[in-house]
Amino acid sequence: MNNTLKIFAALILGTFLFHSTLNYMLGNIEDFETVRLPPKLPKKVAPGNSYPIIKVDATSKDLWTMLDFSTGESFNVEEPEQELDKIKQKHWDLGFQRTKIISNGGELKTGAGVGILNMGPVDIASVTTPPETGYLQMTKSFGKLSNKAISDWYNYRTRTHNIESNKNVYIVKTRTGRFMKMKILNYYCKNADVDCRTVMCTREEAACLSISYVFQSEDDGKFPPPPSTSKEPLAPIAKTN
Repeated sequence: MNNTLKIFAALILGTFLFHSTLNYMLGNIEDFETVRLPPKLPKKVAPGNSYPIIKVDATSKDLWTMLDFSTGESFNVEEPEQELDKIKQKHWDLGFQRTKIISNGGELKTGAGVGILNMGPVDIASVTTPPETGYLQMTKSFGKLSNKAISDWYNYRTRTHNIESNKNVYIVKTRTGRFMKMKILNYYCKNADVDCRTVMCTREEAACLSISYVFQSEDDGKFPPPPSTSKEPLAPIAKTN
C-alpha cells in the first residue's frame, strides 16, 4: 500500500512539473512560434562595421513603432490596418513590434511602395549598389501582415528561448524611392547579442533592435563605404513623436 501511494504521489508530482515546464515554454515562445528553429551549425557572418546604428524601441506588445529612417523619428500605433488614416499622413518606412517587422505599402494599403530585398549574411560593406529588381512588399496571409523578405530575420534558440539575428543584409526601397541598406545587429536592450547565446535573456531585456544602416549617395546612387574608424558609433534611440 505504501509503495502504491509513493508511486501515485510521484506521478502527480511528475505531471505537475511537466505542465509547469510546458506552460513556461509556451509563455516564452508565443512571440516566435511561426519562426523556424535555428540550424545546428550557425551561419558564419562577416565582422561588424562602422555605419551609423539606430536602436528601435519595439518593446511594447500592444503598440507598433513606425520608423522613418531618413529622419530617425518614429510614432506609435496600436493596429496599422485600423489606423490607416493616421499612418497615411505620417512619414515611415518600417514598423516594429517585438520580433515582427512590417513595411509601408503593399497589402497594407497606405499607397506607399516600400520594398525589401534580402541579400543574405554578407559583409554589408561589400554591397555597393542596390539591385534593380527583387524587392518584396507587404503581403497578407491568414489575416496577418508580413513582408516575407524580412519576416525570418532571426533565429529562436530553443534552449535559452532567446532571439539571435541572422545578420542578413537587407536593401530597402524607402518611401521616397531612395535605397538604403541595413543589418539588424542585436535584439536586446542592454545585453550584447553574444551574451544571450548561452544564457537566458529575459523579455524585459528584449526588443530594442540595434540596426546598422546607410542610404545610397545622392551623387552616384551607390552606397558609401564605412567610415575609416575602428570604433562602432553609439546607437541613438529612435525619437518617438
